Amino acid sequence: MPSEPSLSCREMLTGQRLCQSKSHQDTVLSALNQQRTDGLLCDVTLVAGEQKFHAHKAVLAACSDYFRAMFSLCMVESEADEVTLQGVTSTGLKHALDFAYTGQILLEPAVIQDVLSAGSHLQLLELLSLCSHYLIQELSSMNYLELYRVADLFHLPSLEDAVVGFLVEHLSELSQNRQDEALQLPYRLLREVLKSDRLTSLSEEEIWKLVVLWLEHDCRYQYTEDLLQHVRYVGGRNELRQVLPSVERYCPKKNKWMFVQPFDRSLSCHAGCVADNLLWVSGGVTNTAQYQNRLMVYDPDQDQWLARSPMLQRRVYHVMAAVRRQLYVLGGNDLDYNNDRILVRHIDSYNMDLDQWTRCSFSLLTGQNESGVAVHDDRIYVVGGYSIWTNEPLACIQVLDLSTEGKEEVFYGPTLPFASNGIATCFLPAPYFTCPNLQTLQVPHHRIGAV
Repeated sequence: MPSEPSLSCREMLTGQRLCQSKSHQDTVLSALNQQRTDGLLCDVTLVAGEQKFHAHKAVLAACSDYFRAMFSLCMVESEADEVTLQGVTSTGLKHALDFAYTGQILLEPAVIQDVLSAGSHLQLLELLSLCSHYLIQELSSMNYLELYRVADLFHLPSLEDAVVGFLVEHLSELSQNRQDEALQLPYRLLREVLKSDRLTSLSEEEIWKLVVLWLEHDCRYQYTEDLLQHVRYVGGRNELRQVLPSVERYCPKKNKWMFVQPFDRSLSCHAGCVADNLLWVSGGVTNTAQYQNRLMVYDPDQDQWLARSPMLQRRVYHVMAAVRRQLYVLGGNDLDYNNDRILVRHIDSYNMDLDQWTRCSFSLLTGQNESGVAVHDDRIYVVGGYSIWTNEPLACIQVLDLSTEGKEEVFYGPTLPFASNGIATCFLPAPYFTCPNLQTLQVPHHRIGAV
């Protein structure tokens, strides 16, 4: 017989350590599941359909907020030995209980609907997560629409995101080979697909055509504004006159367009020009018909829009040009106190170095809207346009000569062969000998004098 130790264990040991069994949790859960199977120590019977299931309230409450509330908030069921569950099938409840007691579940097409219904009704969130993961793995071109409806019905955001991502990748195939199916896409699903930055399988023009077809199908025009705002063009308005916030950049070397940082609001009828390797945009009107006096500048190196000092007044349908580090805004219209349009003849200049606007002492000889603009030899040419006084297009050309500081002047140039508005203008050096058959259609410009 061993002799007794001279020191107790407590006196011999000094350290403190947390000791943990790796199998204890599984052992306890397995024992509880065996008790459930044998009907031992169970304190509640759940009834679904014609079937009864023994269970432990403590286990159910630990897995489900639904059962926690039922058994702990003084409800009638908290004292009942038997609880009948409505809205849950016996198949769904069996699989839900199996998961609650084992942490495992065998999912297959024959039971998934029942399990989802039980998991949703009983608020078994981990079970719903496993169901969602199973359905994502089963996602295909044959079932994505049905799975999207399932995701919406049972509020499975990860499954919904997976369907959106799947459709983003396969929208080109769908629109080309199964257009009838594309026209049946739910509104919310189509909207989320259009919002995705990963939607590159179709050009914006192809996307626009698909959206228009979808809108025309079953007369869904109430969704026009919401959907077309996600079809990205270069600012302005698309063919359905939807005001857009998007901006695109073109690379001549790659002959490719790409999206860059958009405006912070939808904008159309604005003016723009390039100066100091920056893109400047002024004025315009928003999709809520708010006239703007803002000046924004885009830095392509930073892919960022920055605000600069606002113009001295609001302008839409105006033009803007740069001469010697000065921006000039000309023409356009504004709104008066009665919300009626008025022509703007004032010319304002912006100093890029001082971030400061100044009203020039010279003005346009007549108001011009929707004109073209070009710059050559320190002269700004305002070409054609539209008169809101006569409601007719214009054939005039006004020239702002800035070549001599202090002697700036505005005069009429030659008239256009025909009146036109909404035109684009540029300066292109073209020696006469390259165009031997080119005839002069107009007389040389005549000055009206300094203004």
